[in-house]
Amino acid sequence: MVLIVIAVAVFIVVGIGIWAVSVYNQLVLLRNNVDKSFANIDVILKQRADQIPSLIEITSKAMSHEREIFTALSDARSAYLNAGSMQNKIDASNQIEKALKSVIAIAENYPTLISGESFIELQKSVSDIEDKIAHRRESFNDSVNLYNIGITVFPDVLCARFLNYQRMPLLAISAQEVAYDGVKFNHS
Repeated sequence: MVLIVIAVAVFIVVGIGIWAVSVYNQLVLLRNNVDKSFANIDVILKQRADQIPSLIEITSKAMSHEREIFTALSDARSAYLNAGSMQNKIDASNQIEKALKSVIAIAENYPTLISGESFIELQKSVSDIEDKIAHRRESFNDSVNLYNIGITVFPDVLCARFLNYQRMPLLAISAQEVAYDGVKFNHS
């Protein structure tokens, strides 16, 4: 009888151990997938940051009195390149996005600039990168969603809490991006 109780106890302990290792491995996989997804975004954000000197060079000659916009763009790029955490990179990326939109909007007031081949190529490149960022944001949010589900389902939540796994925020669209001002035509 004692042997049966010991065998059942060993079976339960081994079963819990196997379950804990399985949950731990799944949580590590989910967290690494989130990190990989953000790293994929980071590559594109770095490409966008690397385009800023070209954009400044091309546009600053035509728009020399718009110096504060170029300063904001350069500062945002520096903030991104010096960001250490995921949240700091996201914040700096949002600053870059805002500054880029300002440059493109103001450039529309300079017909000779926006008709120039270099500016058109750069604008296409920026647009292409923005599309890539949007796709990678979606992939990141999918990874974060799976991770957040993985750390909250029962009984895995017990292991996740023990390991101090925390919910991660989704990359949200800023209020500025959500706002729609309608189509505007430049009357030149």
